Amino acid sequence: MSLGGVYYNAKPTFINKKSTDEYIDSAIARNIQHSLKYYQDGGHFRALEDLFERNELTGAINRIVEDMNHKFTIEVLTRDFTSHDLGVSARNLRSDRECPTDVLDHVNKIQVTKRLKELLEIKNKEEQSVKITDAHRREIKEYLDLLDLTVDIDIEWMPPENVKKYRTVFTQPGMRYSQANDLIRSLLLDETFRNLSATERQRISDRILDEINGRMLEDIVLLETKLTNAEKMVFRLQFAVGEFDMVVVDPEKLQTEIYEIKYSKEALKEQAKHLTDEKKCKDTAFRFGEITKKVVLYRGVNTEIDGIQYQNVEEYLSNLK
Repeated sequence: MSLGGVYYNAKPTFINKKSTDEYIDSAIARNIQHSLKYYQDGGHFRALEDLFERNELTGAINRIVEDMNHKFTIEVLTRDFTSHDLGVSARNLRSDRECPTDVLDHVNKIQVTKRLKELLEIKNKEEQSVKITDAHRREIKEYLDLLDLTVDIDIEWMPPENVKKYRTVFTQPGMRYSQANDLIRSLLLDETFRNLSATERQRISDRILDEINGRMLEDIVLLETKLTNAEKMVFRLQFAVGEFDMVVVDPEKLQTEIYEIKYSKEALKEQAKHLTDEKKCKDTAFRFGEITKKVVLYRGVNTEIDGIQYQNVEEYLSNLK
């Protein structure tokens, strides 16, 4: 833990579980790059040497993690940084059913983004001392795959498309959660946000974290299901309108299971609207095989509504073998 010459135990970093977890989560993106030194004597990822030596590899990794779709593209690695989390949260808060608010439209986004960039060690193109090339992009993906930090989940389309697409998920949720907390930290320094009541600040902070946690939960379920079902096809199925968050197909038995993944603790009939869509189900069964299970995975208790199973997601993950 002191490879960089810092004796962390002399500081209150590990004084309790909360501070320990915060350090571990925030340090992941920074510390994983140290393995570059030791893999094949540091000579394998040649294109990344400059990024590593100029302390710009952490920022590049954080850009990909923060990107909503985790895309390994030159655009994601070089464009002027904007927080997807801030934009999505502002939109969701405006359309909130119980207590809509546009407060995130009025914060100083320039300063919030600047502070977030500093926390994530991200530099815009004109600030980067190393020009990002396609070699960097390829090697970052190869590097993270080698460390088992990323796994690709297929995306299938209805009707089928000839182009192969996939969703990259990160196997370390702490990387993502740390970024969410950094956004909250940046917002708490904003004058407009700071002038809200303590209750309202907490409500909005929780709403931001819930949105990010929801996307993290989808990644975790897809990842763990794929890893424990090597003989089956596990993918996301995208329609012209709507999607099945997860589909599990047994290619030998031609049997299909379809899932919605929700962060909510409340079982609502509308959560299963795609699972009960007759055309979506008919097309899916025709292409992949008989649908034997329709499930909404959520954080509440096990129940059933109109023939749809509502299963506790923690229990589902615990039972994977």
